[in-house]
Amino acid sequence: MREIYITITFIFISILNCFGQKQKDEPVTYLDDLSIGWVKDSDTLLFRATSKVLVPIEIYFTSEENKQELNSFLLKPKDSLALLTYFGELPDSIFTARFADSVRVGYFLGHKSLIAPDLDYLYRLPFKSNKKYEVSQSFNDKFSHNSSRSRYAIDFQLDVGEPVFAAREGTVVKVIDWFSKQGGEELIDAANKIVIMHSDGTLASYVHLDFKGSLVKEGEWVERGQKIGISGLTGFTRGPHLHFVVRKERDISIPIAFKGYEGKMLKKGKRYQVVE
Repeated sequence: MREIYITITFIFISILNCFGQKQKDEPVTYLDDLSIGWVKDSDTLLFRATSKVLVPIEIYFTSEENKQELNSFLLKPKDSLALLTYFGELPDSIFTARFADSVRVGYFLGHKSLIAPDLDYLYRLPFKSNKKYEVSQSFNDKFSHNSSRSRYAIDFQLDVGEPVFAAREGTVVKVIDWFSKQGGEELIDAANKIVIMHSDGTLASYVHLDFKGSLVKEGEWVERGQKIGISGLTGFTRGPHLHFVVRKERDISIPIAFKGYEGKMLKKGKRYQVVE
């Protein structure tokens, strides 16, 4: 267990209800990934985080004053960790009430110590065989694929109800399938999705799936080419499509290549089909 011993005179910290900055192409975080807060244990006050997911989590503290990172922690899957420990006479509620004045608390799924991206891996296109699908957004598109977390995302024009297939084998670590609405930015956190963790620690997201459109469960191992979900129209999107992206630590998207198209970037407006 990694702990930081603090002096109440010098540090006041607070939890924000929102972790990280939102992007327009996909939800960033979900509060059901972990629980975090102050816990009293005899004469000790703990700021403790508890994971609710099957993937490692990186929790980090950032100074509200100068935006510099102060510390980061590795929270193992389904584990708990004391991030701060205060010994001595327990402070009153003013201590925790002031928690937001100096430090921002955020988190990412995955941790850099456990991720080594295999950039030579050739992914399978995530849709059915024997049909060509158009790419509506590719790498570094100006509309929404222009941030570090979406720069190497690809949007495929799948209609609502079409099957989605695993582009690479791995463990399902996140399933969101209860949303039913599509619209503007107010629904940025309302896109159904499946997240799969690969053997190299990277995380693939399949986004904008249908209501109850997941065919897999968290903790399940899926094979490359396995049918995992149903394309839909949920969240912040202008129309039906499958948003696919692979990320390493801190939600940083990585360039990927597909079998049959080695050394080629998929181009916007072009159609592609699965090469087995």
